[in-house]
Amino acid sequence: MMLAHNTILYAEVILTLHLPYSYCYRVPQSLNEHIRVGQRVAVQFGKKKIYSAIVVSISDKAPKIASIKNILDIIDLEPCLTQKQIDFFQWIAKYYIAYIGDVLTAALPASLRLKSETLLDISPLFSGDMSALTDKEQAIVLQVYRKGKLRIEDYEGEQDKDFLKIVDKLIKRDVLITDEELYNKYAPKREICISLTEEYALGGERLQQLFKTFDSSARYAKQSNVLLTFISLLQGRNLLRRKELTDKNCSLSSIQTLVKNGVFKVEEVEVSRLKQNLQRLQASDIVLNQEQQHAYDDIISQWNEKPVSLLYGVTGSGKTEIYIKIIDKIVQEGGQALYLIPEIAISLQLISRLEQYFGTKIAVYNSKFSTTERTEIYNRVKLGKDDPQRLQIILGSRSAVFLPFTDLRLVVVDEEHDVSFKQSEPVPHYNGKYCALYLAKMFQAKTILGSATPSIESYNNAVQGKYQLLKLQHRYSNTLLPEIFVSDIGLTQKEDGMYGIFTKMLYDEIQNCLNNGQQVIIFQNRRGYAPHVSCNICGFIPKCPNCDVSLVMHKMTQTYNCHYCGYSTPVFGECPECHSHSLRTVGAATERVEEELSIYFPQAKIGRMDLDSTRTKDAYNKIIDDFSNKKIDILAGTQIVSKGLDFDNVGLVGIVDMDFMLHFPDFRSYERAFQLLTQVSGRAGRRDKRGKVIIQTREPYNQILQDVINNDYENMFRSELQVRKKLNFPPFCNMIKINLQHKDRYVLKDKALEYAVKLKEIFGFRMFGPQEPAIARMKNLYNQEIWLKIEKKIAYNLAHEKIRELNEEFISDKKNKNIRISIDVDPM
Repeated sequence: MMLAHNTILYAEVILTLHLPYSYCYRVPQSLNEHIRVGQRVAVQFGKKKIYSAIVVSISDKAPKIASIKNILDIIDLEPCLTQKQIDFFQWIAKYYIAYIGDVLTAALPASLRLKSETLLDISPLFSGDMSALTDKEQAIVLQVYRKGKLRIEDYEGEQDKDFLKIVDKLIKRDVLITDEELYNKYAPKREICISLTEEYALGGERLQQLFKTFDSSARYAKQSNVLLTFISLLQGRNLLRRKELTDKNCSLSSIQTLVKNGVFKVEEVEVSRLKQNLQRLQASDIVLNQEQQHAYDDIISQWNEKPVSLLYGVTGSGKTEIYIKIIDKIVQEGGQALYLIPEIAISLQLISRLEQYFGTKIAVYNSKFSTTERTEIYNRVKLGKDDPQRLQIILGSRSAVFLPFTDLRLVVVDEEHDVSFKQSEPVPHYNGKYCALYLAKMFQAKTILGSATPSIESYNNAVQGKYQLLKLQHRYSNTLLPEIFVSDIGLTQKEDGMYGIFTKMLYDEIQNCLNNGQQVIIFQNRRGYAPHVSCNICGFIPKCPNCDVSLVMHKMTQTYNCHYCGYSTPVFGECPECHSHSLRTVGAATERVEEELSIYFPQAKIGRMDLDSTRTKDAYNKIIDDFSNKKIDILAGTQIVSKGLDFDNVGLVGIVDMDFMLHFPDFRSYERAFQLLTQVSGRAGRRDKRGKVIIQTREPYNQILQDVINNDYENMFRSELQVRKKLNFPPFCNMIKINLQHKDRYVLKDKALEYAVKLKEIFGFRMFGPQEPAIARMKNLYNQEIWLKIEKKIAYNLAHEKIRELNEEFISDKKNKNIRISIDVDPM
């Protein structure tokens, strides 16, 4: 809206703090012409603390409050959030009953969140020359020098309205650095680059005369070599990084001489931190088989009529090729595409395939990247359509939905059934898949959900006609699905046929594969060495002091670890209770699987892939690369090995123990077991060879196992749907889990009951609980759960609003101030 310069404006802003609402600030009249929705502004919150906040609306109507503070300054000239992002974040807060401040904290890169409590330090890149700094900048830098490290709020001087803006500039200019967790760590990467001056432009007379001069005397040999090297490396560019010359043995002194003589000019240029991928293939060259082509044509022909498509294809059926063809269509039209995967760990093979087709148009976005890398991607996604640096394709995990897309046309959610799309900690507990569906709806974009084992909810939507259903029932190369065999652990033990944790059947098949030069994957969905340790004399089991769980033994680190709170203690040699030395491990996890493989197959090269072995940014990629290049014969791992990996030499997949998956206290346990077993089985025999799968179990006649053997998803779906309809579970209702926590178990029980009474007044028979969950205490806090089952016909937004109002009323009571309430909408 057009407003006069002297109009009094008010801005609603959101802070990246645990706050439920936006706050109103007055806009100083000097900023009227510059303030825009989506900008970061500096505001005072509380008595003296300064924070950055996002402007979400601007109005000339005065709020009905007694006093109002002024915005201190505008941090960014251009908005860092789009209007669609703001609307999207507000929807997430409303749907998932979360604080808008928490949503913003989860959505924005750390570099865009500024806080008053941050420590400042001198950047190691700063030369110490302050001649180019203003008086205010020098005052800040000198105080940081004097104090060693300086907290922003402790600055001894006048923090005027542009103080935060000055600090931000000093950080971006590599004068200051800040606390690793709290402050703006992003500064564009800059490198020293060299170009020819206008006087010595390529093809000009002066350059030709210079070469004649060089040729006339041997004393110019080094300079002549540098100049010739420079021209040979240009290859159509205007400038080179100085490092490119020094890597070709060009001395810095010769380069400096050419600069001094006016031949070269030196400048600092912003460069990308992202890997620069070169396009080598054309998507048009992909030849789809008849089944794939039919699916592709159906998606294109019903693009608008069916905005959501479920691509249900068996493992190895070629879903990725269809995605590539459709993404290419979007890119050619100038649009953007979001390709979501459940865990970024599976991106190595996928990105290497996609980059061959899309080169620099694609980038990976994930939490293991540095803040600077994530910020660069964030900034490049929101560039205009005509900017060559604009990113058109993002491959990422759930947090990629928060990026500032400007022209989103396609969303692909691969392995859509996977629980990793759900955010567990910290809040908000959003589901990346459902958020992607809503985001696509906002842009009127197409969504493709893909899986070999779709979730019950998605498949039910497809069967009912809400989604377009497309099936790929054969593998791409017509390779047969793997043969699946069941090995009865109980029977093998009776016959004394066990090789450690391996039955004779699995042992023999592993040996056969190794003899034939094939590779093996062994699956065990538990990390560590053993789930717990027990004393044979008194029965003592090491427990976590903070959580009601037994400690997991990790042999590699010689520690007992809690996988919930991170507690760790060294392995002890005797029982703390009876002091006997008769301690035994119970159960097997990935470390033990790796150890026993090395014992029974000493000639084989063994690798392990789980959370412990893939903590660093490149560890996962190295393991996958080694397995792909046959440097590993047998790969043992958790569910990470089941997710979308494609190897051409895997002859056998062994599943050490499937039984614990079936008896997990969750109404989805059978569905999850089917999905996990089918997915991991699909890693076997991916090219022209049919693979084998051996499943070890004590329940060989379990129906889920029979459905896996027969690859009968439809039967699993029908039987599960029947059970859920009788018990009123999703997809026949919507579920909300409310978790209350307190350090005192009995106080919590009383307060949870009090809360439940109020909740029952609203929801009646739809409420269940309160009750203790399977793990009653976690991180020294006791838990009580209340579950809601809300019918589909009920206005869901109204139900969410009622819960929000109740929470605010309950928390506002001082007697309840130490009660923590966590809401999980659509729990997984």
